Amino acid sequence: MKITFPHMGNTYIGVKVLLDSIGIEYVIPPLCNKKALENGIKHSPEFICLPFKTMLGDFIYGLENGAEVIMNGASCRQCRQGYYGDLFQEILRSIGYEHKYININLHEMSFDNFYDNLRPYAKNLSKFKIIKAMILAALTVLSVDKLFEAANHIRCKGTKIGSVDEEIKRFRDKVHKAKGYIKISKLISSTRKKIKLIAKNNKHKKSLKVVIIGEIFIASEPFTNLEIERRLGNLGVDVYNTMSVGMWVREHFIHNLIPFKRKNKVTEAAQTLIHTDDIGGHGVDTVGMAILYSQKGYDGIIHVYPFTCMPEIIAQSAFSTIQEKYGVPIMTLILDELTGEIGYQTRLEAFVDMMEMRKQMKSSNPIYAKDSG
Repeated sequence: MKITFPHMGNTYIGVKVLLDSIGIEYVIPPLCNKKALENGIKHSPEFICLPFKTMLGDFIYGLENGAEVIMNGASCRQCRQGYYGDLFQEILRSIGYEHKYININLHEMSFDNFYDNLRPYAKNLSKFKIIKAMILAALTVLSVDKLFEAANHIRCKGTKIGSVDEEIKRFRDKVHKAKGYIKISKLISSTRKKIKLIAKNNKHKKSLKVVIIGEIFIASEPFTNLEIERRLGNLGVDVYNTMSVGMWVREHFIHNLIPFKRKNKVTEAAQTLIHTDDIGGHGVDTVGMAILYSQKGYDGIIHVYPFTCMPEIIAQSAFSTIQEKYGVPIMTLILDELTGEIGYQTRLEAFVDMMEMRKQMKSSNPIYAKDSG
């Protein structure tokens, strides 16, 4: 039986390594695109969020191209995403797609959870083999994260606009075809070296520093956030994305393996304003990250989330207090399938111009720097 799965940023690279390592066949949908989204929109409830529509389009593609099993993840926290699995199955069966559905608990990922779900679809699958495959998949995700972090930091320092983008495009084309941990890890390593060479002569160039916070699907999937990291980088901005797939793997898989409870600085920071550890989705993380990165001296914060996402709407209410206290500008971008590229680009350019002016005023006027900090 072939398995298919949805895209969310670079998740597919780790999933490829996982399934290759245990010998399960799969169908990877093309990277998120307009056609897949249109298929998802056609069969989705009108006011459901953009991530749902995007994933549904991926599932339809996979099932139309030979997959019989869908593998997807859901969180049990206070977010309607926890109910998406049932809704996906109901919609797909109503339009004629028979399939089996694997649901991975993304909030409490464990070896047992993956083993129990994947064992029926692989012959002679031992527990040792699935554990090894999961470790290789996790290492791959973290390695890919480092590659894209490097791209975000170097893109703004390149002598030629688009040079980093060209390397990333070549990487995506090759990794889609590559199989197995060794080949993929070598490809990640070689691409990272090529990207680092781009900024070799401009390593001391100073750039604006911006952090991206918000809902993880929108923040980590370039198609749904209209490639915000690339756009900002080509405007000369050093970008750090707090909501990467690697972050999720560290927080909800690796840290779950540690036998003692770890102090969560993000949640603690958020308590000063929201007094709870869960408002659904990544709402608490959004508030906590906004506070922590304001304290770190970033030039600006960009908050992204899908239209109708209630946890992020709640989190957004804390921003006026954060901006007043720390003097860091925060811009919120709400995205859906109707978001226009021209208006989006204009808002990013205006935000960058504003940050640049503030930075110049701070450097030339110590009184302003003190008041705004």
